[in-house]
Amino acid sequence: MSVLLDAINNIDNFTIALLLLSLGIALFYEMINGFHDTANAVAMIIYTNSMKPGYSVIMAGIMNFLGVILGGIGVAYVIVHLLPLDIMVSSNQNATLVMIFSLLISAVVWNLGTWYFGLPVSSSHSLIGSIVGVSIAFGMMNGFTFSQSVNWKVVYGILTALALSPLFGFGFAFLIMKLSRKIVKNPKFFKTPSADGKKKPNFWMRTGIIATGAGVSFAHGSNDGQKGIGLIMIILIGILPTYYALNMEAHQYKIMQTRDGAANLAKFYADNNETLTKLLEEKRLISALKIENKIAECDVNQVYNTTLEISKKLDGLKTYSELSNEDRWKIHTAVLCSDNFFGQVERAYKLIDKDKSDYIGDQRKQMITSTEYVPFWVIIAVALMLGIGTMIGYKRVVLTIGEKIGSKPINHMQGAVSQAMAMVTILLANFAHAPVSTTHIVSSSVAGTMVAEPDGGVQKKTINTILVAWIITLPVTAFMGAGIYMVLDHLMR
Repeated sequence: MSVLLDAINNIDNFTIALLLLSLGIALFYEMINGFHDTANAVAMIIYTNSMKPGYSVIMAGIMNFLGVILGGIGVAYVIVHLLPLDIMVSSNQNATLVMIFSLLISAVVWNLGTWYFGLPVSSSHSLIGSIVGVSIAFGMMNGFTFSQSVNWKVVYGILTALALSPLFGFGFAFLIMKLSRKIVKNPKFFKTPSADGKKKPNFWMRTGIIATGAGVSFAHGSNDGQKGIGLIMIILIGILPTYYALNMEAHQYKIMQTRDGAANLAKFYADNNETLTKLLEEKRLISALKIENKIAECDVNQVYNTTLEISKKLDGLKTYSELSNEDRWKIHTAVLCSDNFFGQVERAYKLIDKDKSDYIGDQRKQMITSTEYVPFWVIIAVALMLGIGTMIGYKRVVLTIGEKIGSKPINHMQGAVSQAMAMVTILLANFAHAPVSTTHIVSSSVAGTMVAEPDGGVQKKTINTILVAWIITLPVTAFMGAGIYMVLDHLMR
C-alpha cells in the first residue's frame, strides 16, 4: 500500500482520478462476478432447502474470500499476459487509459446484462473477450501487426481450458452419479425438494450438499478471484509502470533470487549454445521458438545478452528504488523476454533431457519473483468485493440451475454430486493455472447428473440458451471492447 501512496503523491491529479476510477470499475466488476457466478455455488444449497438463503450466501461469501486469499496468483498472471503490456506502456498514456476503460466497460456491461436476464453466463468469457477485442483494436490503431496485438499463445491455452473444463465437469458428474445409484440404496437421498414437501434433506445429505457448496465457493474464489487480481495488476502496471513494473517492496533476497536466476539461465545458454542453436533451427522439435516475437525490444538472437544484463543490473542492488525509472521498465521487459524464450526451451528439453528441463523451470521461477507478484492490498480488496457480491443478487440464477437444466427438478444426490465434481474440476484448473468458468462447469455438472438418471434428461431449450450464450459471449464482448475503444480513442484525441 505504501507504493500506491507514494505513486499518488508523485502523479498529477488527473492521473490520480483516472487511476481511482479504473480501480473502482475493476472492483465493481469483481462484485458483479460475485453475485453473477457465485449464485451457481449456492444454488443447490438454497434449492434443496439445506440452508436458509441468507446463511448460504454469507457462507459462500466467506469461502470466496478465503479462496482468493489462498488461491495464489498463477491464474492472475495468465490474464496479465493476455495483454501486450510492454507495447501498451511504450505508447502514450492516453492510449493506455482508453484501453483499460474500454475492456472494463465492455466486461461490466455484458455481465450486468446477462445477470439481469438470469442467464448463467461466464464472467471469464466476458473479461477475456473484452481484453482480446480491445487489444486487437489498440494494436491496429497504433501500428502493430495482428499477431503482436494479442498474446495468441495464451489466448489459445485459455480457450482450450474454457472448452474442456465443462466436458470434464459433465463427464465426472455423469460417472459419479451412475456410481451413486449403484452404491446408495436409500431412496431419501434421491428425493427432489418438491417431492419431499420442501423439507430439509436428511443430516448426511444436507451435510454433503453444504460442504460441496462451500467447496465450490472456495474453488470459485481461488480461480475467478485471480481474474480480478490480474485485471487490477493490468491497471497498475499500465498506468503506473514506474511503481509496479517491479515489486518495489521486494526484499534484497528476492532481488538476489531474480539476479541469480537470470545469471544461471545466461550461463545455461552459453554452456548449451550449440544445442539451442539446433533447437532454434529444428522446426519439428521446437517450432514455437521460430514464431514472431510478441514482446517489444525482445530479440531471441540477443536473449543471452538480455538475460545477462538482468543479472548485471541487479548485482549489489538492495532495493529496486535505486534503479532509474527507465531501468525499472527495462528490467521488467528483459525478464518477460527471457522468461518467454526459456519457457519454450524448457518445454523442448522435456523431449531430450528432463533434468535440464527441470533446472530451467526452477531458474525461471527464481527470475520472475520480482515481476510476477501481487500487493497484498489488491488480494484483500478483490476478496472483499467478491465476498460482498456473493451476498446479493443470487436469486436470478438459482431457479435456472435447480429446475431449468434437467427435464425434472434436481434431486438431493444430484445436487451434492454436481457440486463436488464442479469443485474438483475448478481446483484442478487452478492447479494448472488455467482460467475457467464456474458458471459453465456447474451447469455442465448438473447436466451430467441429469443425463445419468434412468428417467432423466435435459431441457433442450435451457441447454441451447446456455450454449448460445457460451458461444456468443467471447465474440460479442470482443466486438464491444473494440468498438468502445475506438469511440473513446476518437474522443480523447
